[in-house]
Amino acid sequence: MSNHIWNVPKNLNIEPLSDITLSNHIKEVLFRRGMTSLQVIRNYLEPPPPPLSYKHFPYLDKATLKIIQSIEARQSIAICGDYDTDGMTSTAMLVDVLTRLNGLPVPFIPSRNTDGYGLNISLVNKVARTGIKLLITVDNGVSAVSALNHAKNLGIDVIITDHHKINCKLENFYALIHPSTTPDNSPYRDIAGVGVTYVLAENIATKLNKKNVLNISQDLLCIGTIADMSSLTGANRYWLKKWIKKLHKTECIGLKGLMKNAKISNRQLTSEDIGFKIAPRINSIGRIDDPKLIIDLLLEKDNSELKEKLVKCEEINKSRRFICSSVEKEALKIIKSDKKFNNSFILIAQSHWNNGVIGLVANRIMDKYSRPTAILTSDTEGLFRGSARSPKGFNIVNALKKCSELLEKYGGHSAAAGFTVKASNLIKLESKLQLISNEWLSNSNQPHILQPESYILFKDIDFKLLEEISLLEPFGINNTKPIFWSRGCRIIKSSNGYFGQLILHLSQGGKTMEAIQWNTTLDCKSLPNYIDIVFNIDKKLTKETTVPILNILDINNFTEEVKFKVKNRIYKCSVNDNKSIVIKNEDNKSLNFIINNMNDYNNLKSKNNHYINELLDTSISLLGLNITC
Repeated sequence: MSNHIWNVPKNLNIEPLSDITLSNHIKEVLFRRGMTSLQVIRNYLEPPPPPLSYKHFPYLDKATLKIIQSIEARQSIAICGDYDTDGMTSTAMLVDVLTRLNGLPVPFIPSRNTDGYGLNISLVNKVARTGIKLLITVDNGVSAVSALNHAKNLGIDVIITDHHKINCKLENFYALIHPSTTPDNSPYRDIAGVGVTYVLAENIATKLNKKNVLNISQDLLCIGTIADMSSLTGANRYWLKKWIKKLHKTECIGLKGLMKNAKISNRQLTSEDIGFKIAPRINSIGRIDDPKLIIDLLLEKDNSELKEKLVKCEEINKSRRFICSSVEKEALKIIKSDKKFNNSFILIAQSHWNNGVIGLVANRIMDKYSRPTAILTSDTEGLFRGSARSPKGFNIVNALKKCSELLEKYGGHSAAAGFTVKASNLIKLESKLQLISNEWLSNSNQPHILQPESYILFKDIDFKLLEEISLLEPFGINNTKPIFWSRGCRIIKSSNGYFGQLILHLSQGGKTMEAIQWNTTLDCKSLPNYIDIVFNIDKKLTKETTVPILNILDINNFTEEVKFKVKNRIYKCSVNDNKSIVIKNEDNKSLNFIINNMNDYNNLKSKNNHYINELLDTSISLLGLNITC
């Protein structure tokens, strides 16, 4: 049934973690992730605070002093943001903090349709016309070479705060606050644009001895960091672990209103709530409307003005969903008719598509086909604007860099990027990207590999395990949810939901669990009676309590005997009625092993040769036999 390869976990000795009061399943997950000592796990569960930021960012104090001087002189400060969630939360954060510190910040957000991304000459001219002499970029600026030169000529000092990859020589800035300027092993290396903005805001507030102005900033940081899919390690993990717990109690009435619209306002939030319910509502505004609306909403202090803004935001979000769905359907039709699903790189261009949703569509198609994908629409005359997404292992920015002679401009991250290309170069660009991705595909492991981290029986899935899993949150990039697997799950009831999802009620060892699989092509009527599953364990909120629910990642047929290959020889393994492991070769000759605990396992290993031990370890893994201490 499955198109994936399951690398089921080998037997593991977790004795070094015996002093930790967690279940063996969670210990196993942590051990497999390289956390093999008590101190490392303590630092993971309760991350230590990052070092003082001014010691890691060389320009930070210079920028802070300049801003404080502008505050004290009552001089206006331009804040140039971006129209995605990271950029808009960064803008709102800095405007909020500077306002609370009696500064005079003025937000400038470029229009996606008329200005394009980030700081540009047109925006610099707008700032110059106001007489403002200090401009701070947030979540952009490192690719704005022409705009920086223009600002310098007009006597405007520019402080750049950004986290995007620096692809060119930067000059004519007053200060650069960027993760790449920190020491190699700095916990600030992977922070989002909103994280860089927070570093600046916190340093200003600290110098003025007014850290109480940062409450809303901490809430906005959680939103922007998750939305930008930043690595949840280092400073990001410390910040989110500390502040996401209080997010539902935010003082920001606009943010509270968005939570209410998303029906998540009365409980502690998770990274999934942010990624799937809050961030899309913020992103919608910048994608198809005026981003100033969301800045105003996040800065709103008057409840009487709030309702109208929230209604408009919800209407725009619904419109964005409709537009995105329409473009996606059209793109999928083109893919199938042109047989692009066989391409190693999927590139589709249509001049009438809304440029605000092409990134979302690229992401959905990339997920569907596990191929790097670029969706393009008309920009100005003779130009196309593209948004690209790539699966794990394919660096889309590096790929575009190899095509730079064909591009007008490009930028982004390893997994997401934007670019502009002349219409006349589209065919050449597609051909070159095909060659690059062909090479990647030939060197990568295909098909997709799933790596469960622990075998678990239904009887061990309870509220206590849910609480232990919650200790590992927040989940996201480089801190994924634990992946479990289980065998011999009997299907009691099955159906396909409204969105095509597979809904199952499964039984194992007398215990029943509810399970769901999204983005599936399986029909509930075609399933066998017994299945093996790979899954995450999520929480399902009911009126009475919280219960575990299985989020299925993949399904396979269950068989009593499991085939496997060692040294190009085929074997079968099973567990017989007296609970012994039976291994048969192609001649039907068999080996029997009885293992009740780790001591039995270690004794057997010491008596057998390497080849027999490999057969034994492989069988234990494939049969889902947990022999951890």
